[in-house]
Amino acid sequence: MKTDLHIHTCLSPCGDLSMSPRAIAHAAVRAGLGLIGVVDHNSGMNAPSAVRAATDRGVATLAGVEVTTVEELHVLALFDNPAAAVAFGRCVFERMTPVPAAGFDDTDQPVVNETGEIEHFVPLWLGAPTDWPLTDLCRLILAAGGLCIPSHVDRPTMSILSQLGRMPELPFDAVEISGHYDRRRDPAHLRGRWAMIRTSDAHRPEEIGRGWTELPIRRVAIPEIRTVLRDLQVEQRFDPDAGLSPADL
Repeated sequence: MKTDLHIHTCLSPCGDLSMSPRAIAHAAVRAGLGLIGVVDHNSGMNAPSAVRAATDRGVATLAGVEVTTVEELHVLALFDNPAAAVAFGRCVFERMTPVPAAGFDDTDQPVVNETGEIEHFVPLWLGAPTDWPLTDLCRLILAAGGLCIPSHVDRPTMSILSQLGRMPELPFDAVEISGHYDRRRDPAHLRGRWAMIRTSDAHRPEEIGRGWTELPIRRVAIPEIRTVLRDLQVEQRFDPDAGLSPADL
């Protein structure tokens, strides 16, 4: 199954306002994706509407949260039940540093329904760190039944390697690498220790499907995905020319 497990909605401070649930579902279909992961920074409030919109278009969806730890690195927490994503996101929000969103330009952070109608705005900046260290966060995600996948570990900011300088021995389900990662340049940190997945980390509809991973799963359930990630070498690709062009939207 062709998967893209890191897609933001318009709720994320960095997400474009065009990233409505319908737009995400449309772009996922056009990109040939069978499974997507919809996450927002420190919140799961748009997860239910995103899952409904994608399901209506025949695209399976994991709902989740991209959490910022106290070390200011990002980790994906992915669930196969949107209610679990909402509940986990509520816990994350309570542990987040309370920074008003009004102090940031172009940060609307709308909670929307599946048709894209705005229900309300989140007043605190969702890019703020929580007070959870990585070790505690990993344990909490797994205890809640989610997949724990550190985000874009090879990037120069907001990643494990940029913030810690090393990969700790924690029970990650996989690690996410960016589109330009060359495994020959950093074999000691990552090679053979965890499955590596590529995603689009999309913030605009035309970016969805540019990075993707092939997972040989028969059903969309966290236990099966976890088994595949831990036991198999997965195919992953990044194509900067894939996905929709703005003219297709």
